[in-house]
Amino acid sequence: MPEDSNEAIWHLLSQYYQMPAPSPLSQAMCQLIAEYATGDDTHYMPQLLAKFLNCELRYHRQVQEFPNREMLSAADIKSLAGKRGIALRDIIEQTKGAAVETDSNEIARQLLLAECYQQIQQPDKVVAHLENAIENGAEEPVVYFALGYNRYRLAIESFAKVLQIAGHNSDAQLISFQKACLHAVSAFENALTGHRSDGEVYEWIGRVLKAAGFEDAGDKAFDKADDLAYSEATGYDLAGSETSEEWAQQLGPITQEEIDQFAELLKRSRDVAELLPDSRREGGE
Repeated sequence: MPEDSNEAIWHLLSQYYQMPAPSPLSQAMCQLIAEYATGDDTHYMPQLLAKFLNCELRYHRQVQEFPNREMLSAADIKSLAGKRGIALRDIIEQTKGAAVETDSNEIARQLLLAECYQQIQQPDKVVAHLENAIENGAEEPVVYFALGYNRYRLAIESFAKVLQIAGHNSDAQLISFQKACLHAVSAFENALTGHRSDGEVYEWIGRVLKAAGFEDAGDKAFDKADDLAYSEATGYDLAGSETSEEWAQQLGPITQEEIDQFAELLKRSRDVAELLPDSRREGGE
């Protein structure tokens, strides 16, 4: 890919980072896509990423102009969102059909599809494309963080829909929700880097564990997030505080086998202490 084309991508990305509205997660994902896409000799992925960034920049700039308009209706907002949705779906279709020749190309393609679906609020497809990217070699923490976030979001949305239809929750529905939450936690665990910045990841781990009913383990994660926030603010490491790697080893990565075991235990117990293996129970106290 020509050097000036690479520069154009990074220029667009710089503008995207300066916009106040896009989420830090979206900005970080776009930077990662750019890193994979700018090595694409076919030009397809850089062009598609440029289309996405231009679409999002145009949308957010128009949103920023809304407060300055004397007359603004719900129809105006709906129209702008509709145009953005059409543009993103067009990019999705082009990206699905893009020719890829290397793993780097394929990772960029899967991540861009995930980001497009993120913006049009389809977490099930976001999860599918992030998992595809990981299968092709995307091991960056931001990918796992996005996967954990969207798995949790999908768990919440799916459980809410069941409640709306049934009007109550059964044991089977609760078990399904808890299993989905544990899948989200397993992704968040892979987003840990061992640095002070892991605090936000621990906050999400704690939030998801407590939502699933794992109170002790959730409190443990929140305590670790607080320790890291203090450490990052003061530059002082609390005595006796585990590193992120040590904490993750103590908690242990959540495996598919464990998730299935949890499901069986959930059928017989509502005591969280009984659900956690010994190493997890000790880590949650």
